[in-house]
Amino acid sequence: MKNWSVWIDGRQVGVEGISDDLPLSGKLRAIIDRDLPLDRIVEEIRLDGEVVCKDGEYVHDIDGKEGTSLELVTVPLEDVLRESVRTLVSHLSQVARLFSEIGRSLRKGKINEVFGGEGAYKDRGGAYVQGIESMVAAQVLVGQIRGACREEGARESLVLIGDESRFEELLGSMLVAQEARDWILLADLIEYELVPVFEKGLSSAEQYYQSVFAGAA
Repeated sequence: MKNWSVWIDGRQVGVEGISDDLPLSGKLRAIIDRDLPLDRIVEEIRLDGEVVCKDGEYVHDIDGKEGTSLELVTVPLEDVLRESVRTLVSHLSQVARLFSEIGRSLRKGKINEVFGGEGAYKDRGGAYVQGIESMVAAQVLVGQIRGACREEGARESLVLIGDESRFEELLGSMLVAQEARDWILLADLIEYELVPVFEKGLSSAEQYYQSVFAGAA
């Protein structure tokens, strides 16, 4: 990386040993692997003063860009993990509440409110689609938290679902009930099996937050 300058939180780091043959994204990865402290995570990357990466997502395709100065801004991994768990707790509460509403609507025969066309979620594909999307978002959050736990090494991991294969079976049963248009069975699966999974997960996330971050600012 001849003629380059690289800074991490205002501290200049050497570029010796970073191959010029690598694309810029490869150079960045090599710098992060070599120089980033284990208890920090990259929040923002600037190329010649322009933000090219924010919160782990590239704003631009940087491999086609030219430049001579890279600046990495980091935050404590502990802070990211804490905020992720706090967000997950709020999210799981919302998911459990939404699916409880879906179950009640199915029992009342309000099918159009559940699957689109009517109700508060009609512009987002219906309450059921919104519920599934929220469930996926929760899974993404859990993945991010587990990744952060691995980065910290000794950090205990967060476990929300004890038997993930049973959870997959439950989702499969829900799909069968939906395809058969058996709305009472679908309501039973949601209210008596799916919602308790999320409520148990919420309890686990709250306990995890208290055990790991109790007393933290």
